[in-house]
Parts: sequence; structure tokens; C-alpha cells
Amino acid sequence: MRIKVFTAPQLHEALAKVRKDMGPEALILDHQQSKDASGKSLWHVHAALDLPTRAPENSPPPPVEPSAQTSEHHARADQTIRRLERLIEGLSNRESASLRESLATHADKIAFDHLSKIGVSSSHAFDLAADFSNRKPTACKSILWGKRINPLQQRHTILFSGPAGCGKSTLIAKIAAHYSMKGIRIALASTDTERMGGLDSIKAYANTLGVSFFPLRKVSDASNMLLQTQTAQLLLIDSQGWSPRRDLGLKRQTCLWDALQCTHRFLVLPANMDEEDGMQLLAHHTAITMTHLAFSKLDETEKPGKIVNWSIAARLPLGFCSFGPEVPEQMGWLTDQALTTLLGKATQESST
Repeated sequence: MRIKVFTAPQLHEALAKVRKDMGPEALILDHQQSKDASGKSLWHVHAALDLPTRAPENSPPPPVEPSAQTSEHHARADQTIRRLERLIEGLSNRESASLRESLATHADKIAFDHLSKIGVSSSHAFDLAADFSNRKPTACKSILWGKRINPLQQRHTILFSGPAGCGKSTLIAKIAAHYSMKGIRIALASTDTERMGGLDSIKAYANTLGVSFFPLRKVSDASNMLLQTQTAQLLLIDSQGWSPRRDLGLKRQTCLWDALQCTHRFLVLPANMDEEDGMQLLAHHTAITMTHLAFSKLDETEKPGKIVNWSIAARLPLGFCSFGPEVPEQMGWLTDQALTTLLGKATQESST
């Protein structure tokens, strides 16, 4: 195990260093505040990361070097794969050119080029081009739009799930602060109880906002929490991060999730994630239990068009979106007009 100390003037800056150096799988062992020689505050975060284990002494010997015949076979296979990749790329380029030429106006073709540049797939860019060129709300029927929540009309219990480090806690804090300032009664909870430090950030946000916070370790905790939050108009629930390759903790939480009586289950995808990795997350069996999509870190990508591809692939209604770490700013609900504005802003920034 690799253990390291990260120091910064602010706690969130030290945690950001942990994420940058060790990645989202790092465990936070401890965090302490001190002062330097000039009296300024410093935060020290102790983090750990599991390293690959060595093979046991009695493990089987390494494989024998491949023969010349085997190496030649592998080389031919690699060449075949590269030829297939070039063939697929060529077909994709021809399809894109064909779709572009079939658009009605020059303005639509320019819009198609912009959308393709920021990551929208060719077929979806074709569907969006006409509305986008006129800055109209997109009429693409393949995108589903969620109904904006209104805690004044009814109580909402919203669970947020997604990969580790996707920004769930920050998004929850933004939503909580936004509605709290409107006089909505808020309560926060988290099922991220098995990971060291998993409750820290969301608990800190609850203390800052002056709202109730509940750690949820078992089903009985869920029933008790629901009884104690009957007067809350909006209940926001954080959860343990996961990936398709490492979801054992997630599987243990499904019964707990079912006991929470959620009105919404949001899958949070960070916009700075590789598009193919996002598609793998959406294909995972757990994504089927989600009811809506949310997008975070939209300020950290040059290809925001990928969220269109994810949205259509997921067949889930769109909801919250978030830019940057500021609370409660830079958060909103994705509508057809908001998506057009978002993609338009991205094309303007990419051209400057």
C-alpha cells in the first residue's frame, strides 16, 4: 500500500491533489489542520492507495517466450485489426459526408460541422443541425426530457449514483443550497459508509447548510431516516462510487436503495469522462435501475457533445447538470433550450 501526505491551504485543494496523484480509488486515512510559520492555515490529508501485489513464491513460472511462428501469427493478426479499423473509419467518414450533404441549407451544414467538432455523433448531429443553426430548442425525439422537480408541490426523494469521483457530492450540495435558499426544507443522507472518509464531504455540506444528515448503513437506518424526515420537502441521498469492473460495494447497497422509497434515481456522468467509458457505464446492469441522467464537470471537457450520445444511448430522461466546484452556482436543469445554448457556447469557445 502506498501512503502519502498532501498539503494545501484549503481542504478541498488538498483533496484535489489526492485525486490528481492517486485517482478516485484513493482512501482518505485522515485530515488535520495546522498553521505554518506565518500563522496561515494548512490542511494535511493522509491518503492511501492499494498497489498491485507480487506473485507468490510458489506461483507458476512465467510463460515461455513465443516462437517465431507464433510471433508472426500475432503480427498478421495485428495487421488485420489495423486494416479493419481503417475500413470502419473510412465507412464512418463516408457516412458523415453523406449526411452533411443531404442537409437542406449551408447554415445547417455549418451547424453539423460544429456539432461534430464538439463530439456529437454524425447521425445525431444530422438530427440536431436544423434546430441548432436557428438556435431553436432541439426537436430531436430521441432525447428524453425529464420533468423539473418542484418540492413545493410534492416531496422528492432523490438518490444519486455514479462512478467514483464523478462529482455526486458537489452536485448534491449545489442542489441543496439552491433549494434551501428558496425556503425548501432539506435533508441529506449517504449510503457511502464502507469507504474511509466516504461520509465526510456530504456531512460537511450538511453542517454548512444547517440541515439534517443521516448515514445509511442498513435497511433499518433507511426506515428510521424516513420517519425522522417526514417534514422535509426534498431528501437528497449520496451513494458509493462504482465502476463496471468494481461494483461489489454497489451490489450490497441495492436492498438499501429499494428501502429508501426514491422518487428519482439519478445516474451522474462526468463530462470529462471518456465517451466509451461512459457507454460502458450505461450498459452496466445497474444503470437499468436508474430513472434519470445528470451531467457534472461540463466545464472540464472540450467535447460536451458526448452527452447527447450518452443521452440517446441511455434512453433516460435528462435532469440536472453542473459546471465547476462552486456551490450553489453553475447548476441547472437540462431542457431542450438549455442544451442548444450549452452546445452553442461550446462551439463559440472552441473557435476562439
